[in-house]
Amino acid sequence: MAEVFAGFVVGYALALVLSPMAAIGIVRSNDRTGFAQRFAPEGTNVVALAVVLHFAAMLLFTALGMILGTALAGLEDRRPDSGLGSPNLFYTVLVLVLMAVVVIPTIVVPAVRRFALAGALIFAAAFGWVMPWLAEAAP
Repeated sequence: MAEVFAGFVVGYALALVLSPMAAIGIVRSNDRTGFAQRFAPEGTNVVALAVVLHFAAMLLFTALGMILGTALAGLEDRRPDSGLGSPNLFYTVLVLVLMAVVVIPTIVVPAVRRFALAGALIFAAAFGWVMPWLAEAAP
């Protein structure tokens, strides 16, 4: 149960950190990309956009964290080996593979390449390393 709660906490922390950054990035790129112009037209309030993005990110990242927490709980019983700086090597490799499957197709688009790589590093650090250590630190 500690793994699922750790996934929820890490997912919520990611939503808190990434939502304002995404809102600022979308509003700043409003003059360069068509997606930003459709998603946040000229004059969009950054705070209002951040609230909307936070609500969506909170639902997405906490659900993903709880699913990954369930996977971590299952893998702790079967493969509790440590490695790569994580208490569970197999789980960390699973998160890295999941991240690669999602991010590699987005690297092709030059407009989002930098954001995709930064998001991939944050995702891998948060769910691949912080979450197992947080679950292990639980009483």
